[in-house]
Order: sequence, then structure tokens, then C-alpha cells
Amino acid sequence: MKKRIGILTATFLSAILFCALLTITSMSPLAETGKHANQFGSVEMWMELGMVLLFYLFPLIIYTAGLRMMKFVLALFCGIGLLANSFFLVFALIMAEFKEIGWVYLTSIIGLCIAGMLVHFIWFLIAFRPSSSPKETNHPI
Repeated sequence: MKKRIGILTATFLSAILFCALLTITSMSPLAETGKHANQFGSVEMWMELGMVLLFYLFPLIIYTAGLRMMKFVLALFCGIGLLANSFFLVFALIMAEFKEIGWVYLTSIIGLCIAGMLVHFIWFLIAFRPSSSPKETNHPI
């Protein structure tokens, strides 16, 4: 039960951080880097946030309903989120060299990326750590 609550908490926190990262990025000058970049408040931005929440919540609902194999689907999405946060971090740092990005946006993006990567790493630790029940060993002394 403790592991299940940990997975739920880490997944919700991961979803909130990733949505915050997408929102902050859409408000920053990074939103002007390409024709497919989302602008803050646009329909595309809201659709992207909805899709992210759907990808987080749908497997989580099935996991909480009792299908424990969905933990591996959640792990796949968690790995994708870890890669996405890493990409956002590197992209923001590279773009800061070539484009004027305000320090508030840059520090917010860097902070959200690092927090997201930590949460994803903690999610893996929670989900795949061995149970805490002591196991008997039959090793001779």
C-alpha cells in the first residue's frame, strides 16, 4: 500500500511539473523558435496539456484499479518524461546563448527540468525497490 501511494504521489507530482514546464516554456521567448511551438493561451497549448495529463492519468487509473502490469507502462512514460526534461534543459541552455531569454524564464525552466528529473528518478526508486519485509537467509555462519 505504501508503494502504491508513493507511485500515485510521484506520478501526480511529475504530471504537475511537466505541465508547468510546458506552460512556462510557452510563455518564454522559446515559444518563438519554430512554427510548431505553442504560444501561451493558444488552443494548441491547452490541447498539449490535456494530452499530457491523459498520458499520465489513464495508465495511473488502470494501475490503481488493480492491473499491476501498468506500472511498466507508467515506467515507460516516466522514462520519456526524464528524456523530455533532459532535452528541455539542454535546449534552454543552448538557446540562452543565442537568444535573449529573461533570467526569470531561464531559471524557471532550469528549476522545473531539474525538479522533474529528480521526481522521475525518485519514481523509479519507489516503483522498483524491493519490498521492505525482511527475508530469511539460510546461510551458515
